Amino acid sequence: MANTAQHLDAQQRQPDLAMLPTERTLDPETILDMVSALVAQGQLALATEMTDLARIIHPNNEPVLATSALVAEVSQDWFKARALLTRLRHLQGTSITAETYRHEIRVLRCLGSVIPAMNLAQVTLEKFPSDTILLQEYEELLSLFNTELGALG
Repeated sequence: MANTAQHLDAQQRQPDLAMLPTERTLDPETILDMVSALVAQGQLALATEMTDLARIIHPNNEPVLATSALVAEVSQDWFKARALLTRLRHLQGTSITAETYRHEIRVLRCLGSVIPAMNLAQVTLEKFPSDTILLQEYEELLSLFNTELGALG
């Protein structure tokens, strides 16, 4: 009876993920659906492991890199998020999105790298001048920089 109760308790703690049919491969969409379900259930460690696996299977897949970076951000693993976003930015090349830049700027800010974040925001605004979120981020960084500069003086 105790074993049955322990088994049921262990089953309840497992994420509610659909089992993959054996004939399906671990394509990016399937993996990302699983990661999304894990994050929604608060299973960040397992979601991180899943994104690590996804990057091994699909190393140059933009959605996999973007999702991996988001999971790292949610987990507040700023160094990993920075590395993943840098890799994503290089992979996207000339088709880089403002959103990728916004996430990288935010991660730099969380790392306490105000000047690099401000510089990246300034360069990004040249590419996306009408992005109001970027503009707001740049203004906040500029204000933070001026505050820090004033504290030194």
